[in-house]
Amino acid sequence: MKSVFISLLFISGLASAQPDSTTVMRVKKAAYFFYIQSGMLLSKYPSGCTDCNPVKEATFSAATVHGVKIGKRLRVGGGLGFDAYSGWNVVPIFANASWDLFSRKDAFFLQLNYGTSLKSWKQVPYEEYGLQSSQGRVMINPAVGYRIRYHDASMALLVGYKLQMMSSYYEYPTYYWHPIQGQLIGDNNSITQDQTLNRLMVSLSIGWK
Repeated sequence: MKSVFISLLFISGLASAQPDSTTVMRVKKAAYFFYIQSGMLLSKYPSGCTDCNPVKEATFSAATVHGVKIGKRLRVGGGLGFDAYSGWNVVPIFANASWDLFSRKDAFFLQLNYGTSLKSWKQVPYEEYGLQSSQGRVMINPAVGYRIRYHDASMALLVGYKLQMMSSYYEYPTYYWHPIQGQLIGDNNSITQDQTLNRLMVSLSIGWK
């Protein structure tokens, strides 16, 4: 009788040690994914001046995103990229979220990237007078895409809009005339110039799950 009681205690302990079925299902619903994306940034006014003569421009854009797929439609993660603009190079770091419109293997989806610039530098063919520093600011990138999956591999075509805000800081010397000492140098004048870059983005991504 004692051995039967011990056996029952052992079996009940095993049963209590088993994970709850809902917990197992929740773990299975979250899966890691990543993709590498490459494409073009298109603009009719590269400098952001809409009053200037239009000059069509296509520049390079690339990014990699890693994250978690939750359920059948939602994906969240983070990414790092490289964007070339007219006179600017930017390395954006951003949060990523996407939603499949249909719960199917191949599906249209909506995507949003939001972040800032990890590094940026201005590209000019000469040393720009007065330029002290430049900085990338907010980046917003909504897009719509179509994803095709083959087993765990995936490929997607995306079309979207990318907004990148930039700032440049300039300092210029000032001079004034003293009747005895002649020309003297005064305090520097400082100017911060903000610029908003708007681009149409077309890209192709290859990834896993």
